[in-house]
Amino acid sequence: MRNIRWVGRSIIAVGALHCLVGAMIFTAPLIEILNSGVWNSVDGYRGRPLAFWFEFVGLLTIVFGSAIDWMEKLQIALPPMVGYGFSGLVLLAVIAMPVGGGWLLVPSAAGLLMKRQKIHSIPVNNVLHWTVRAAAENER
Repeated sequence: MRNIRWVGRSIIAVGALHCLVGAMIFTAPLIEILNSGVWNSVDGYRGRPLAFWFEFVGLLTIVFGSAIDWMEKLQIALPPMVGYGFSGLVLLAVIAMPVGGGWLLVPSAAGLLMKRQKIHSIPVNNVLHWTVRAAAENER
């Protein structure tokens, strides 16, 4: 059966959309942060903390989605806490902000829980082997 890698990629897409929307909504504060040299340019300035954390969460979502996509590619079984923890955070987001974008992550959370049951565990030494092999193929 073919491995369909959709969960990680959908999380990446939501993170990218989050960053794009944040860049449109918080253009002025983000430009101010950049013009101030980034270092110590967020706290104490109106609008900047919200802009920073909005973009930060989007980037963190992209990183998390990339890790899940990598695990899907290698068909690595996820620790149960990853699926349950992510689902709990998505549920919290939907409850706290029902009109927000948390709903976009509900299919990914459900997918994580379902994939958890389908993917077989791969020994760690095989993961290392495949990681080195994938890195070598990317260098070509």
